Amino acid sequence: MLLSVKTRQEYLKELGYYTGDIDGKVGPLTKKAYKDLQNDYFTRDKDKDGIYGKNTDILLRSAYNFRDIKNFKLTEFRCGCKAKYCTGYPAVVDRNLVRYMQMMRSNRGKSITVTSGLRCKTHNKKVGGVSNSSHLSGKAADIYMSVVSDTHNGRVGLVDQWVTAYKDTKYAYCNGYMRYNGKKGFVYNSSTMGNACHLNSK
Repeated sequence: MLLSVKTRQEYLKELGYYTGDIDGKVGPLTKKAYKDLQNDYFTRDKDKDGIYGKNTDILLRSAYNFRDIKNFKLTEFRCGCKAKYCTGYPAVVDRNLVRYMQMMRSNRGKSITVTSGLRCKTHNKKVGGVSNSSHLSGKAADIYMSVVSDTHNGRVGLVDQWVTAYKDTKYAYCNGYMRYNGKKGFVYNSSTMGNACHLNSK
């Protein structure tokens, strides 16, 4: 179900796209806000139609989830297909995922690079992702933390932090180690991860 017009207006206003009244009416200012949002994130002309449909609803929900996130931008989570197969935002980026990533970034005081965020089904298949990958639902990100991720012990520390410090997480892993929230870690082979860590919210 799409967000109500009033909720859209509230979200758009908080994000700086809408300046009108929260009246639940789709007038010129609301339509302009839709188009401005699309222009800022969508790269394909066909997606910048000024119409509030499923794709724009996903985009607005995602953008709103970043409203108070200091060190990450929604564009960092754009699907790696580079809008070849999707709008770039095939699912809503989970609020807890980015909130806890921000907490980890602030706690560690080191920059985090998102190496893989959202994925559409086609891109996920092309990069060898499992069919039920959480990247498809906006609940996962592969990350590299400056300096820390360069060693196995550093990556293990990030995995442990993710599942012990933040309650609404599911699991995390790196090559050689995996841990579920509330359980002990174990050896896990994920040779394609390199020096990145996979973080998963519930």
